[in-house]
Amino acid sequence: MRIIRHPKRGKLHRPVVALGTFDGVHVGHKKVITGATKYAKKLKTHSAVITFDPHPQEIIAPTRGLKLLTTLKEREELFCGLDADSVVVVKFSNHLKKLSCQQFVGRYLIGKLGVRAVFVGYDYAFGHGRSAGVGKLKKLGEKHGFAVKVIPPITVAGQIAKSGRIREFISQGEFGKAVKMLGHAYRVTGKVVRGRGRGAELGFPTANLRVDDRKLIPAQGVYVGFVNKKKCVVNIGSRPTFGAGELLVEVHILGFTGSLRGKTIKVDLFARLRDEQQFTDTGDLIRQIKKDIARARRM
Repeated sequence: MRIIRHPKRGKLHRPVVALGTFDGVHVGHKKVITGATKYAKKLKTHSAVITFDPHPQEIIAPTRGLKLLTTLKEREELFCGLDADSVVVVKFSNHLKKLSCQQFVGRYLIGKLGVRAVFVGYDYAFGHGRSAGVGKLKKLGEKHGFAVKVIPPITVAGQIAKSGRIREFISQGEFGKAVKMLGHAYRVTGKVVRGRGRGAELGFPTANLRVDDRKLIPAQGVYVGFVNKKKCVVNIGSRPTFGAGELLVEVHILGFTGSLRGKTIKVDLFARLRDEQQFTDTGDLIRQIKKDIARARRM
């Protein structure tokens, strides 16, 4: 897949694009993207995913403190699995924020990309103050000669898949609901840094991750995931048994004995085992960790 970070006319030939930020790349986003790729194949032209970085809300409402479901790199990795020819990364800035819907379409969709068709979700909004929706986009498409295809809402267990709802699930510990709405495991990427060695002292060495400050860290608790196809148990919390401290992401990879310090690893979390607990002594903690590992092996 080709990554285009500075879009300009001529880099793509009349592409069919999926347009949105696509934070999380959830089941609804996937419908938009696969709709665009299939339509492009039908027309025998290029397909591209247009995403924005930083997330528009980081510029529009910085005090909101939005946390990302996916960093840009994680988003790009997920896009790779959806068969698009290219990813176009548009830098979202105060200048872009001020553009009217007509200016955005004219400068980017027409001027830089020369789009043939645009796929968006049912609730897509754009232009200064998010003043325009899919109706306005269709009118601009008619004016400039590109088709607009709108994907209806996708529901999971009776709820519409939305990034905001997934953030709530992850933050509140309803991790199973979040994973179903995402349609894939929740990835946490981080650099392995030196820890205090508590895990190794207990007989369960862990890789301590430094994660992007903008990334949404799941609610404190114990999770099951994979690192390079190896199953792992992950503790997210402040280790209250040893005196509450800073929030840590600690990864114990089952059967792994090497050193990962200094390396960046990708942890794909797929289930939450339990809340973080405080134990009266380390013996109780060790017994619970063994139960967590045994349960993880069975999953």
